[in-house]
Amino acid sequence: MQFRMLGPLQMYDDRRRAVTELTSPMQQRLLKALLAHPNTLVPTTALVRELWGGRPPDKTGNALQAHASRLRRAMERAEPGGPGAARLVARDAGYLLRVGPEELDSARFRLGVRRARALAGSDPEEAGLLLRQALGRWRGDALAGPRGPAADALAVVLEQERLGALEAVFELALLTGQHRRIVPELREAVLAHPARPRFREQLGRALAGPHRTPPADGGRTLRPVPPSPGDDAGSGRDGRDDRDDRGSGADRDGSGELDRLRALVERIASDQHALRSAIAQLSELVGRTAA
Repeated sequence: MQFRMLGPLQMYDDRRRAVTELTSPMQQRLLKALLAHPNTLVPTTALVRELWGGRPPDKTGNALQAHASRLRRAMERAEPGGPGAARLVARDAGYLLRVGPEELDSARFRLGVRRARALAGSDPEEAGLLLRQALGRWRGDALAGPRGPAADALAVVLEQERLGALEAVFELALLTGQHRRIVPELREAVLAHPARPRFREQLGRALAGPHRTPPADGGRTLRPVPPSPGDDAGSGRDGRDDRDDRGSGADRDGSGELDRLRALVERIASDQHALRSAIAQLSELVGRTAA
């Protein structure tokens, strides 16, 4: 069986090719919390926070046990003749979910990314194909739907890994001369993630073409990034803003370009600081949840 986390939570039986989705929000929260720490004993106190936050019901232990029993029955229905209920192990201190690494779509995605990165130096085109195959496992936002803090943290980490893989896809495409092919995808990425400067820098390079130097500001002066070719009014045939060729007085003496470069450097530094801070906070949250 596969536990699919790269989108709305699903259990997929490979033998029957059947998908099972949990309709109970509480069972979704419980399974996501356990999948955030597979093959690890998750303390009862942590699971209570995942399911009810700061407002646990009376007789919390009984309520948690009831949801665990319903989850076992759901897994039995999803995997008839398989481990089913035996996957969810109850201990005095909490619960443990037995899952093989090949049964997690997140693990398969990460394996595909590792293989692609190992191949990137010798065969960038094949590496790009492997990355696209890995990204094809995504069906939407990771762990979409009801979830607690541990699943929230895992979803953020997985999304960052997805965006990193997408950046790598574009970088390999640029390396192999596929500039025009990825322009529509890069436009979508820039619009979806405006605070991620790498996409905008890659878009500038893609629009410049394989034998041209992209704008020094990474395409930031391409106003605004059009979602479709029909919105390219005011741009030259090669996708650059016509005003870049004419230039203002400030641009001609270099001061305008210097100001833009300074602003770009400041923004990149700010983005990197914010990302490091978010990762540190997530690591602390995951540590508290697992404690």
